[in-house]
Amino acid sequence: MKKLCNLNVKINFKKYDCTFILIICLFIIFGSFMVFSSSNIMAYIKWNKPYKFFIKQIFCIIIGFVAMFITSFLIDCKFYKKNIKFIYLLSLILVICVLFIGVSQSGSKRWLNMIFFTIQPSEFAKISVVLIMSNFISKGKAILKSKKTFTVLMIEVFLILIPIIMEPDLGTPILILITCFAMMFYVGVNKRKMLLVSIFVILLIMEETIRKPYRLIRFKNFFLSFININLSSYQIKQSINAVGSGGFFGKGLGKSEMKFMYIPESHTDFIFSVIGEELGFIGVNLVLLFFVYFFLKGIKISKSTPDIFLKYLCLGITFIIVFQAIINISVTIGILPTKGLTLPFISFGGTSIVTNMMITGILINLSQYTKK
Repeated sequence: MKKLCNLNVKINFKKYDCTFILIICLFIIFGSFMVFSSSNIMAYIKWNKPYKFFIKQIFCIIIGFVAMFITSFLIDCKFYKKNIKFIYLLSLILVICVLFIGVSQSGSKRWLNMIFFTIQPSEFAKISVVLIMSNFISKGKAILKSKKTFTVLMIEVFLILIPIIMEPDLGTPILILITCFAMMFYVGVNKRKMLLVSIFVILLIMEETIRKPYRLIRFKNFFLSFININLSSYQIKQSINAVGSGGFFGKGLGKSEMKFMYIPESHTDFIFSVIGEELGFIGVNLVLLFFVYFFLKGIKISKSTPDIFLKYLCLGITFIIVFQAIINISVTIGILPTKGLTLPFISFGGTSIVTNMMITGILINLSQYTKK
């Protein structure tokens, strides 16, 4: 354990990418202000506590900074490879527990009550799948071509995704599968294998969509919106109106009109709409530029990392955060059907912000290789 956790070693911050650390921290702080701006009216109307979500977000950010500090500077990255099975099994047990003792909210059972707080195990499932994918890819071309090994990998992936789908939550499994496909495509996994898995995934999504009437309505409204925007869902119409009404400079921080209960979940899934309304074209592009920067930095760190497992772990972390941002933003501007995915580092969400900060710490840890 002493070799994996450098608790007694003096930290040399200069060997890490300090610009990357600074930009991440600034963006998390920006996100906390946007959570307050987007939630204060709703929190006041419902609970007479305008700071309710802001205080919770700050508390989670503090925990997130502790987690990010540990993964950035105290844990040797070899720890993740040595404990893949343990991390995977723990995540699998947690997502299964949700089905039996989970906390229900808005018709979904996605959280576990930990007495003083709740956690969303599907967030931990993301990094678990990235770990087993990285381990699979890092074993070389012979393993990539092996049908048996590939089948075992797919079983492991779907074993952890099926309980999440049953919550019900289709957005997170789709995000994880997109990340898996991107990683496999990057290393050149056999296209026939990817095609077969793609067909299975499409059939699974179709089955789940048909099984839940509200999903059918979402898809119907989504396709009708291309004919006439007025036929789209209420959330999407309000979201597009919010983004469009911001103009170039926006209405000003805290001056959103749509957050007056016009947009449901304005502090979580649709926080990008409030950013567009309050900060306009400038604010929207600031967010987009951040995720472009995060993507390019993640790719650069991945290419510089000498260990093949850590190289793909870095790549997977980059993909899963950036793809989640793309899906969230695409939903708010009507490009994709409504999905319950938060905007990384910005939206309100305890487990989400802590997990994203924790895995970003792994990128910060590996950024030391870009300076060598």
